[in-house]
This record gives sequence, structure tokens and C-alpha cells, in this order.
Amino acid sequence: MIKQRDDLKNLVETTRGKIASLTQSKADMEQSRRDLELKRECLIKELEQVTQEIADVDNKLSPLPSALQQLETEKQEQAGQTYQLHKSIKPIPGSTEADNKEIQDTDDIHLRAIAVIQSALGSL
Repeated sequence: MIKQRDDLKNLVETTRGKIASLTQSKADMEQSRRDLELKRECLIKELEQVTQEIADVDNKLSPLPSALQQLETEKQEQAGQTYQLHKSIKPIPGSTEADNKEIQDTDDIHLRAIAVIQSALGSL
């Protein structure tokens, strides 16, 4: 009978220990759940912010195709104008050699004029 009573006491103590352990585990899990819920709220806010930033970038991107098309059209128009201007250029008559001879003759005249002026000033 004493043995049964001791066995029953041990069983009660073991059960109390299990209850205490489960109670602590429950408290730990509830705290863990609260922490996870807070984390989820933070992540939801962050996701909303990222979603808004994506929408902002999309809004900035949306007018780009039409702007690029407009610039492409302007480029084509300018290329056409450049081609027309190029076609309208008339060649300058004469040769490079003739132009260089004219420049050299003019330089010779200037040099003679400078020499005459220097000699006239030198005799004063």
C-alpha cells in the first residue's frame, strides 16, 4: 500500500511537471505567435511600400515609348533636312591649288608692304 501511494505520488508529481512544461510551452508558443504576427504586419507594410514604389516607376516608364517615338520622328525629319541641305550644296569652282596660289600671292603682297613700311620707318 505504501508503495502504491509512493507510486501515485510520483505519478502526480510527473503529471504536475508535464502540466508545468506544457503550460510554459504554451506561453512560449503564444509569445512566438505574437512575434510572428508583428513581423507579418511589418512585412505587409514593407510590401505595400514596395508595391507603391513599383507603381511610381511604372508611371514614370509609361510615357517613355511615346517620347522615344517622337524623338525618332524628329531624328528622321532632321536627317531628311540634312540630306536636302547636302544635296543643295554647290561645289566651289576652282581647285585647291588655285586657291593656295591666290593665298600665297596675297601673303607675298602683305610681306612686301610690311617690308616697305619697316624700311620707311627705319629711315626716320
